[in-house]
Amino acid sequence: MKKLLYLFTFLMLILSSCSSDDSDGIAINSGNLLGKWYLKGGTTNNGSFENHTHDCTTNKDFQEFFNNGEITFNGYNTECNLDEIETSLWFLNGNTLTVTNTNFDPMIYEYEYVIESLTSNELILRETVSEPEGTFVYRSTYTRN
Repeated sequence: MKKLLYLFTFLMLILSSCSSDDSDGIAINSGNLLGKWYLKGGTTNNGSFENHTHDCTTNKDFQEFFNNGEITFNGYNTECNLDEIETSLWFLNGNTLTVTNTNFDPMIYEYEYVIESLTSNELILRETVSEPEGTFVYRSTYTRN
């Protein structure tokens, strides 16, 4: 009977250690999104992962989340000069990230993403878009470096 109890305890330890463990994941909250995130690549409709090619090899484009609710896109050209900075607003509701523009001219935009995964070094966002051609699911992977 003791062997059965030990076996049961051993199996429970193995099963609990092999279950989906979020030990590398961190809480999805505003504080953990702050800072710079560099686009690594992504998928469309669960296709193969495609790496993003940055125009500049020494300075990569990045999104930066600020504590005041602003997010900036910083883009570098082929000469590695910062040639594009676009500021938007962001807010988080659970694992839903919403990004809207700050100046409503010439058009208003609002994008909604689901945060699928967040670790200290990786962020995966999912966006579902319905077009006349069909529904597309985009997954974008960002890294801290």
